[in-house]
Amino acid sequence: MNNTMALLLSDTYKQCHSRMYPKGLTKLVSYWVPRRSMLENRNKMVFFGLQAFIKEYLMGYFQENFFDLTEDEMVSLYTDSMDIQIGKDNYDLDKIVQLHKLGYLPLEIRALSEGTLVPMGVPCIEITNTNDDFAWLVQWIECILQVELWKPCCHATIGHMYREIADYWYDKTTDGLSGDMACADFGMRGMSCMDEAVRCSASWLLSFNKTSTIPAINYIDKYYNADCKKNGIGLGAVSTEHSVMGANFSIDGDEITFVKRLLTELYPNTSFSMVSDTYDYWNMINNILPQCKEEIMNHNGKLLVRPDSGDIVEISVKTVERLWDIFGGSINSKGYKELNPHIGIIYGDGCTLSNVETIWRELEKRGFAANNIAYGVGAFCFTAIMENGKMIVATRDTFGIAMKATYGVIDGKKLMIFKDPKTDTSHLKKSHKGCCKVYYEDGELKCQDQLLEMSDDSLLTTVFKNGELIREDSFMDIRNRMYGGK
Repeated sequence: MNNTMALLLSDTYKQCHSRMYPKGLTKLVSYWVPRRSMLENRNKMVFFGLQAFIKEYLMGYFQENFFDLTEDEMVSLYTDSMDIQIGKDNYDLDKIVQLHKLGYLPLEIRALSEGTLVPMGVPCIEITNTNDDFAWLVQWIECILQVELWKPCCHATIGHMYREIADYWYDKTTDGLSGDMACADFGMRGMSCMDEAVRCSASWLLSFNKTSTIPAINYIDKYYNADCKKNGIGLGAVSTEHSVMGANFSIDGDEITFVKRLLTELYPNTSFSMVSDTYDYWNMINNILPQCKEEIMNHNGKLLVRPDSGDIVEISVKTVERLWDIFGGSINSKGYKELNPHIGIIYGDGCTLSNVETIWRELEKRGFAANNIAYGVGAFCFTAIMENGKMIVATRDTFGIAMKATYGVIDGKKLMIFKDPKTDTSHLKKSHKGCCKVYYEDGELKCQDQLLEMSDDSLLTTVFKNGELIREDSFMDIRNRMYGGK
């Protein structure tokens, strides 16, 4: 953003609305809601990312790039952009100067607890103004809130979907192992920017312990007090890549030299993964690994072979079967085969939800436990979900997330505000009306609207007020909320 002045972090039209609201507007209440899922088999979204947004933007960014500026600096930056955008006669500068003089954001944000699985149609966030002069600020915040929050919620939901599958197969076929080590985030290089990569991985780490996106560790430590070192979150792995394999092959035209060097010289006491299809994958599995069996069995760690191309289901299943034939293993208490702990497989290409589940199902049919294979989930899988032969791209519309004003006070009169377009035959765009109360009924979240007061017994509780963070969760609080300490 290049230190853009904070009040300019919006769509153009947000700068005009203060003069368009009815005169005498002293109160506005808006709700941030996932309205409808585009996924046939998923009607709940994981709510995550608000605390980081508040700390990073409403507290940090606004302080540095608005309140800490002199009035002249602030005015100059604002008018330079808005004169270009809509012309100096079409916006009101007074409200911006007034906010700057106030010295804090006069907003109250109430929200569900992060990590909550939120059904469609239930508000996650309620926002209102705490100062009668700044009702316009409530809907101004929509743009920056949306752009920063919808994607972490999508990514956290996708991670949860992988974790549900992992937990099912781990519960069925392993001796009580947790699925939190079954998958790793491999998506960094395929994201649109570093900020997206970090937020995606932070969201992923709600469900799994492993990532290759190093900066995610600092992010969740900073904004969610994760204490990654203590809690074993953000684990990576020693791994080769094709340039490493190719460079070593170029010396003597034989892969076995480097495989043995990895096992005995470079990482004799460390588990590592080795990309294995640079040349001939099945030659690696059927010929080279058997020649390295002594070194593998004496290695103080696990060698994970990593296919990186081809039919993921067929190759994964055949690899596990072949590694069992070569290295053997044991039968766990549930009667499933587990490979010798010195050998395994990790796949880092094509690990869609469907492929991952199919592989575990096929392995179970053949008597193999789920922990014989691990997965590295790449950027495509965070960007699009394959469901029933269709590709659903992850956008703000995946869960229909919108923020709408539904209640106001004008000249002391309490008024319900709502949207209900007749042309919207799907009723997706119909908003709530009036204030909302969120509550549990028979274990499910529900929403009651058409109230003329903000509810004191709603599950939407104060997180931010007048520039200060009121309620704070740790990363482990959120994980435990999702998985009960599992």
